[in-house]
Amino acid sequence: MNYRMVFSMIGRLLLLEAALLLVAAETTGMIRTQLEEALSYTRYLLGQEVLEQPIVCKALGGMDEKQIRERSHRPQDFYGKPHFMPEPEDGPAIAALNRARCAARAAELQGVDTFSDRDGCPTRPDIVQALNRMSSMLYILMIREKARQGRK
Repeated sequence: MNYRMVFSMIGRLLLLEAALLLVAAETTGMIRTQLEEALSYTRYLLGQEVLEQPIVCKALGGMDEKQIRERSHRPQDFYGKPHFMPEPEDGPAIAALNRARCAARAAELQGVDTFSDRDGCPTRPDIVQALNRMSSMLYILMIREKARQGRK
């Protein structure tokens, strides 16, 4: 086991935790509840990684893995909003959600590097998959927020 890679992974999970804390502090209502759920799940992932225990899939934002995938791949069908790249005009909530989404994606990519054997085969696909779902769920929250704002 490459401990430097494991420490890098832990660092990425802590950065994700920090990004979720910041965005949760800036939001209210249902979105805050879903961010607190994501924060709790991130802490769970961190604990399971440190203890080298398997990850149990949990719903995020009230959605299972299949629902997250469908909604993040076809937001127009579910939220009436197409895929988009955030702009400054979208405001601080979407910018903060995007920062958290990027932190989740960076943690996912670090997981691919950290949890691959010498042949490149994944040794902890559960963590990588959980972080992929987290990133997609945060993207869905961005789309929902954009729809709530009534912006194109």
